[in-house]
Amino acid sequence: MLRSLNFNFAGGIHIQTMQRQSGIFIGERNVAVGWSSHGKENSVIGAISGQSNLLLHNISILNDPDLVDTPIDDRDINISFENPGDENTTTNLTLESINVNRMEQNSSVFLGRAHVTGMDANQKSNTSQAAVNGNYNQQVSNLNINNDQDMIDAIIDDRDIKITNMERDI
Repeated sequence: MLRSLNFNFAGGIHIQTMQRQSGIFIGERNVAVGWSSHGKENSVIGAISGQSNLLLHNISILNDPDLVDTPIDDRDINISFENPGDENTTTNLTLESINVNRMEQNSSVFLGRAHVTGMDANQKSNTSQAAVNGNYNQQVSNLNINNDQDMIDAIIDDRDIKITNMERDI
C-alpha cells in the first residue's frame, strides 16, 4: 500500500543561539534517544548579547581553587532498533526558512525523518567574561583575572547505554 505524507511549513524559524545539546526537529517522525549533556561553567560576568551594550571600567576576578571540581561519570549505552514497517511511503517536505545565528557543541537541525541515538556533550569552562555577541557591543577599560589552580578539575569519563525500539506506522 502506497502512503503519502505532505508536510508544509510556511513561515520562519529564527533562532539566535542554540546552546549545548539543543535540537530542532522538523519532519514526519523524529526520535531522539539518549541525549545527555553535562557541564560546569564559572563566569564572573555572563554573555552579553543584543545591541549597543557597553561594559566599562569593571574588574572581574574568578577564583576557582579546585580540590576535585567536575568529575562526571555518565554511564550510558545506546542501542536502537527500528522496525521499518511499510517502506512504500512518500514524504514531501516543503520548508520556507530556518535561520540559526549560532550553534554550540552538539546542537543540530534535523529535516525530514530523524533517528538520533546517544548524543553526548560534556563541557567545563572558566571565564571571567563570557561571549560578547550581537551588534555594536563594546568592552572598554576592563580587567579580567582568572585564578584556576586545579587539583583535579574536569575529569569526565563518559560511558553510554541507551536502548530504544521503534515501530513505524503501517
